[in-house]
Amino acid sequence: MSHLSPLPDRADPMPGFPIFLDLRGRAVLLAGGGATAASKARLLIRAGADILLVADTLSPEMVELVEQGAISRIERQFRPCLLDGATLAFDGAGDAELTDRLRAAAFSRNVLVNVIDVPDQCDFTVPAILDRSPIIVAISTGGGAPALARNIRQRLELAIPASYAGIARAAARCRQQVRAALAGFRERQRFWDQIFTDDRLMALSEAEAVTAIAAALQRTGDGMAAGSVTLVGAGPGDPGLLTVKAVQAIATADVILHDALVPDNILALARRETRLISVGKRAGCRSVPQEFTNRLMVSEARRGLRVVRLKGGDPFIFGRAGEEAGFLREQGVAVEIIPGITAAMGAAAQLGIPLTHRGVARSLRIVTAHCRTEAETALIDWTSLADPSTTLALYMGRDRISTIAENLIGAGLPAQTPAALVANATRPDMQVQFAPLMALARGAVLIDGTAPSLILIGNAVAEAPGWAAVDPCCVAMTTRSSMECRKHEWCRIGGRLAETADKTAEDEMDRPAYGRHSCP
Repeated sequence: MSHLSPLPDRADPMPGFPIFLDLRGRAVLLAGGGATAASKARLLIRAGADILLVADTLSPEMVELVEQGAISRIERQFRPCLLDGATLAFDGAGDAELTDRLRAAAFSRNVLVNVIDVPDQCDFTVPAILDRSPIIVAISTGGGAPALARNIRQRLELAIPASYAGIARAAARCRQQVRAALAGFRERQRFWDQIFTDDRLMALSEAEAVTAIAAALQRTGDGMAAGSVTLVGAGPGDPGLLTVKAVQAIATADVILHDALVPDNILALARRETRLISVGKRAGCRSVPQEFTNRLMVSEARRGLRVVRLKGGDPFIFGRAGEEAGFLREQGVAVEIIPGITAAMGAAAQLGIPLTHRGVARSLRIVTAHCRTEAETALIDWTSLADPSTTLALYMGRDRISTIAENLIGAGLPAQTPAALVANATRPDMQVQFAPLMALARGAVLIDGTAPSLILIGNAVAEAPGWAAVDPCCVAMTTRSSMECRKHEWCRIGGRLAETADKTAEDEMDRPAYGRHSCP
């Protein structure tokens, strides 16, 4: 039985073979003197080509290149013999008769031709280029969608900063030194992987990187390969809200210690060989002790591994990153922190709530509603939190909504203050309940109790488009008597609100209004 790989499908070939061609000192014919041809000329000059220009008139852009001495030779009329010795030819003249003559002459001389912006007449196409010399990235759609290729290049520009040029040149200078010191291919591969996944090294200049590579090679020879830990904010759950740096850290990690609430579509950004270890804490479930997590990070880093501690939201917003970073530094382990979008910011953006708003909210308070002990809970300064000009973001407070509301109202915050209970912020299964503060606790029963939740309280909440769906009667319920409201009860049926008039005023007062309907 043959173990050879199956042949590629010849019926569906690639639209073009990717190749990097050395044009330094090689003759290239360029037909056309307009702005389009001038743009192509600049690219050829960057590649070191020896340009023969065929044009009877020149645009200002082309005149500038000629005056700078960048064009080797100019001919007013095309003659087939001008292609003798040429490596490539570009046609940007926009003259169909000239194009036919040029292509025929080029074909007879085995010279490949690119007719600019006419893919079906091209022997080759020019890709969108990201130039981080000596790193060159080319993106092609076979000439069918050049705008898409440019869009992809723009995305890659964020992922491949200009500083990478320095480390690339340094690696070329150190290549033989590494080969001499590390005999095995896999050993060298792992060494370079460690170099090229260290953001601190990737940002160095060429000279600095040469020194750093030599030092890393020395440590490897001494058996002292150093690992590291990166504390990464995974954001509230939408992978699109990850920072570029967070994605890079996840994609290059050897080990990821992640919170239980980090979704699978973020963990999927890791390499297949990366070990994923859940060390998170979830309400009502058995938790991994913090001391175990701390020591696991240290032990993995001391094995020379790149460790990512992946946390929901931002590491420094109720994420214990301060404790973990302090412990790692005490143990002599290199640590880096990559911030993330915290749940309050993500939820507010998606709901359209301006956390600060001129004339409405001049400050933001981020508060945990989950204290370790009752004594800590008793120390909460409810009076300072009950500020009508502040937006409160309370984390981990779903099960304490009634207590929170009672304390805030008791401290002077109006009972009708707009509030929102949010679960699974920014995720596809996000749930939201809007209601006045006094009535918000009744909406908690409609929210998944196992989902990460957040409470937003303050007049700025009323700026959200969703607040318009709250029935005005519900807002008034906090100040009207039970008899005034006795004919209304709101209950959720199939995601809509229905009215019933056969309940007592006491039953009615226990339920807030959610959704959109008019008050009679």
